[in-house]
Amino acid sequence: MSFLDLPIEIRLNIYTLAFGHGKVVLHPQNQDESSSLVPATATLQGAVQRSSQLLRTCRTILFEARPLLYSHTTFHVVVQTFAGRLPATIIGGHPCAPLMRHLIWQLDCDMLRRFNPEDVRIGPFDVAQLASFELRVRAQAWRNLFLGDGCDREAFLLGREQIFSYTQVLQQLMGADGTWPLSLVEDRAQFERGRVILKVQRSPRSKREVRSSGASTHEIYS
Repeated sequence: MSFLDLPIEIRLNIYTLAFGHGKVVLHPQNQDESSSLVPATATLQGAVQRSSQLLRTCRTILFEARPLLYSHTTFHVVVQTFAGRLPATIIGGHPCAPLMRHLIWQLDCDMLRRFNPEDVRIGPFDVAQLASFELRVRAQAWRNLFLGDGCDREAFLLGREQIFSYTQVLQQLMGADGTWPLSLVEDRAQFERGRVILKVQRSPRSKREVRSSGASTHEIYS
């Protein structure tokens, strides 16, 4: 009996055990793509190649195993720019985009441009496959939020409000089909560094509840 003679359920379990969980970092190669969730020409750095030999075994294994490899990989897009803006589009041209299940989008900038919900050109189909989406934003003017007078607290509060608005838009798009409850969680562990972290994740729980890691994390909406 060959490997492909095994039932598909067993083969999928073997792929899952072989891949484990990994993380890769994507860096946009040009400034024009800095406001896209998944930049089309972003370069990968990290662990996707950890099982590339298995995918090269044959076409059948490639088609069966590749979706599992990507679904067990967290893709972390890191954008560093002067005038940052929240992503208005998702670029489907990147080969990983349709298979992503866990996405982190991080923006480190000197100043955050104003966000308008009407500017978002992302549809429910673009994010329907995501199980979790995390947004991390820090502007240089927000650093050392609770220390000294160098921090622009007014800009931080305005930026945080805009980031909430943006993440709620993504939450609505991810939950458009109504098949799975979504929760919006804020991680306050890096507040003192002026970083806002929000995460939308699919959860079987339908009740609103408070979740804590110390006092740094709590659920906002569900």
